[in-house]
Amino acid sequence: MYRVLLAIRYLLARPINLLGVAGIALGVWALIVVPSIFSGYLREVGRHLQSSTADLSIVSIPADVPGDDIAAVLRADPDVRGLAPRIVRRGMLHPPQAPARSRPPARGLDELVADAPLVTLLGIDPDAELAITGLGDWLRMPDHPELRVPDPTHPLRDRDGRPTILLSRQRLERDGFAPGGTVAITIADGGGEASDTRSFQLDPPVHFTIGGAFESSFAAFDGLNVFAHIDTLRELTGTRTASEFAVRLRPGADPDRVARRIEREIASTLDVWVRARTWAEENSQQLDAVAHQRGLMQLVLWVIMLVAGFVVYATLSMMVTEKTRDIGTLSAMGADSFGVASVFVACGTAVAVAGAALGSLAGVLTSIHLDDFNSLLRSWFDIDLFPVRVYNLRHVPYAIEPQWIATVSLVSIAVCVLVAGIPAWRAARLDPIEPLRYE
Repeated sequence: MYRVLLAIRYLLARPINLLGVAGIALGVWALIVVPSIFSGYLREVGRHLQSSTADLSIVSIPADVPGDDIAAVLRADPDVRGLAPRIVRRGMLHPPQAPARSRPPARGLDELVADAPLVTLLGIDPDAELAITGLGDWLRMPDHPELRVPDPTHPLRDRDGRPTILLSRQRLERDGFAPGGTVAITIADGGGEASDTRSFQLDPPVHFTIGGAFESSFAAFDGLNVFAHIDTLRELTGTRTASEFAVRLRPGADPDRVARRIEREIASTLDVWVRARTWAEENSQQLDAVAHQRGLMQLVLWVIMLVAGFVVYATLSMMVTEKTRDIGTLSAMGADSFGVASVFVACGTAVAVAGAALGSLAGVLTSIHLDDFNSLLRSWFDIDLFPVRVYNLRHVPYAIEPQWIATVSLVSIAVCVLVAGIPAWRAARLDPIEPLRYE
């Protein structure tokens, strides 16, 4: 009992111990807030990516295989709830201030990048796409009504004898386009997948009528993709089959297992090999980049925790130096080495528990109310901690992970107990005669 009482007395008598509590609290707070924001951002990005790419994407479809045959095999799978064919082509979108110019077909795309932005032209069946992806929500997303599609149920209906195209809100505002206007696109007709730029040939520019804007809440997708009707691209490129199929699975289905099974079914039924990629595989580069940044940030924050542990070590070392006479008195009264050491270990543990509790509480509250705080800073000081134009999210995301909070708290306590053991071990080894020699 004396150990606990002495530990409490020593802590209350030395306000410098609050420095250790503050250091541990700060480290725990940072290790909760920053990873929770990264986790929330990763979750939001994953949700938007899954909405844009569907659960599965069937790609690498040979040009001589009818799309109806692929679709029949997909519909026969018990886990498939819907599918949408697509034709995917690369193209150059010519800005309105620069008149579109015809290019010799032998020249490559890289030579035109400086003249007009590279886009991915997605030829879709609007009815099928509305049931598979979030296209319906994207058409209602733009804040400005004048940018929206007049008829969201038929967004790609031809106008004025020209095919219709949908551009992202960001591109409309940035490049000076407007709904109802005309845009010219040079379509690259490749011999392989849309991502293969080695065999592209360029046709003369095609003029489209801008039907309106879409906004998927994911900047990377909006910046790269434009939508046209699949029949329009079939007519322009002479392609009869689909470049890919977007597949929606039943709730609870395992995408990886279904993807491998579909590959085998198509191979055995049609004697062709296609690739079935899950939404996570399709977007692994973006997801891995965010996860890698989160890991690096956690590593940096753990270094902060180690610095906080060093502060606890320094304060306890000074306490041992100041309390040598008390240690000698305890030893002379019969306290063993373990009893003396446990007093200072208890001090370190109390500092760690208090710091971990305060840091955890502050971290959770900060994560929950960070969006409100960010809005306050933006309205008062024009400071944006999470710029919408950079992350293209309308709020600061967060994901509270109880397991991670428990891990951070326990590790911080363990670090403090470990560093507290060093001065405690030094106190236990003191010869009681030395501090009492001049008493």
